[in-house]
Amino acid sequence: MNRNHELYADSAQARALDRRLSGNDDVHWAEGVTPEQAAENNRAWLAMVRQQEAFRKESSRKAIAAALNKMEAICGTGAAARRAV
Repeated sequence: MNRNHELYADSAQARALDRRLSGNDDVHWAEGVTPEQAAENNRAWLAMVRQQEAFRKESSRKAIAAALNKMEAICGTGAAARRAV
């Protein structure tokens, strides 16, 4: 998944550079954005995405642990270990 985000960042930088080199003013959404600004925006965006991924992974781990604990409580000790294999 990280590679997809990096590709998105690379393509945004490429679009900004293409716009700047071609003099194409039709790209109004990026008007006035330099390649350096686009790169910095992309780095910030990637950092945010990575934080969200870390949060989701931690939330997932907690949910799995809670489910395994519940299974242990219902089915007895060792049930979760037998099911996790």
